[in-house]
Amino acid sequence: MPLAAISNALHQAQRRQLRARRWLRRTFFLGKCLVGLTLCAVLAWGAYGVWERVVQADYFKLRTIRITGNKTLSEQRIRYLLAIPADHSLLAIDLPRLGTRLSGHPFIQTVALRRLLPDTLEVTIREQSPALVIRSRGQSLIVDTEGHVLRDFDTEEDGALPELVLNQQHVLSPGMRLNLKEIERAFELLHTYRKSPLNATMRLRKLSVSASGASVWKIEPYTFQLRFGEGQIVSQLGRLPHVLTYIAHQGLAVQAIDLSYRNRIIVIPKG
Repeated sequence: MPLAAISNALHQAQRRQLRARRWLRRTFFLGKCLVGLTLCAVLAWGAYGVWERVVQADYFKLRTIRITGNKTLSEQRIRYLLAIPADHSLLAIDLPRLGTRLSGHPFIQTVALRRLLPDTLEVTIREQSPALVIRSRGQSLIVDTEGHVLRDFDTEEDGALPELVLNQQHVLSPGMRLNLKEIERAFELLHTYRKSPLNATMRLRKLSVSASGASVWKIEPYTFQLRFGEGQIVSQLGRLPHVLTYIAHQGLAVQAIDLSYRNRIIVIPKG
């Protein structure tokens, strides 16, 4: 047999052996992968089964919901918003979903939920801050900075809040959102006043706002009224300390101070 033919036959035999070995290696590798996947699936299924047994265990049944921080919303109302079925497992509660549901309520600013194993859910509420007392039609209610009516006025708890007297009488009830120009103007005035130096020396006790934006203030420790015009009141407030100093030096008995004019200040005496 010629040498070339022998060499070619050997080469082909070696190639068949290499292909066979390569096929065996691939088959072995695929087999190991399949075995690994099977083991992972078995472990996952087993872990799921164990988790289901743990979740459904009577030891982790929800028995106590501890609610703190609520003043306006009742505990019954918060439980209704949570909507957790009876005998629900503490481990199965979706805390982010519950937090989103509670945070969507207009009275709630923030909420924190925490599991206290084995059977207690802790709910910490931070409600919207009361900002203003609204007096209308003999009613006295509290609104937050968004204009939501929170609850009835409480003398002990809300005595330090400024009061807004609505000239146009409205029937108000908790849960309403007041989209009134007078409310918006009142918050604008409060914001300007609290940023001014006067906030450290006097207290805004009561104000009324007209449809044009003009306002009448009652401030403590003084007994007279302050009358401000529409528009920005920064410059009007800036003139007030000089007027107060003049009144104190002169010992005047004053009924009202009108700061609504651009180029003059009117001091109305008593009597």
